Amino acid sequence: MPLGDLFRRRPPDAENCPACGALLPNSANYCPNCGIRIDEPDAQPLHIVDRATGLFNERFIRPVLEDELHRAHRYGRPLGIVLIEPIHGNHSSPEVDEETLKMMAAAIAGTLRDVDTPGVLAHRPPSLLAVLPDTDVAGTAHAANRVLAAVNSALAPVGRRAGLGIVCIQHGQRVRAGQVIEAAGRSFQDGGRPEFLGR
Repeated sequence: MPLGDLFRRRPPDAENCPACGALLPNSANYCPNCGIRIDEPDAQPLHIVDRATGLFNERFIRPVLEDELHRAHRYGRPLGIVLIEPIHGNHSSPEVDEETLKMMAAAIAGTLRDVDTPGVLAHRPPSLLAVLPDTDVAGTAHAANRVLAAVNSALAPVGRRAGLGIVCIQHGQRVRAGQVIEAAGRSFQDGGRPEFLGR
């Protein structure tokens, strides 16, 4: 065996990723959390998953949104976006604890279709975003109602509620991810009234 292979081999007692510290499955060659090869701990971690929620993080969800916007524009397909945030109501602090985010994320992930992509935007407080490909206005509204019902049902035991923002993309003028996220924020502030872009 070459000497270099001997030094790169993973020690038999290693249970955590040397790059990010996450627990590793038995006989893993790559860390499921950061994507680093176990024998290359100095490589740059991918970190596409938000550790608190288990959903994709902003580093991943923004490029997905850009790709779907490009596809919608190129092929004339509709695209729906749903932004979900906790409503502060009786809570004096806008901060959202990790458990609340986990409950919201689980409710969203359990409600969406397989083709939809949920993720977390690194706002304060964090916002959850769902990208719904090939979804028209009616489909986006239906998905948004289902998501909101699931999230509010999950948050009811802790006395919290969530609201949402809806953006419907129609083919026509090309829009960018930043514009869509801003429009979703405006829709959230306007009580969930849908915003239409790309016409």
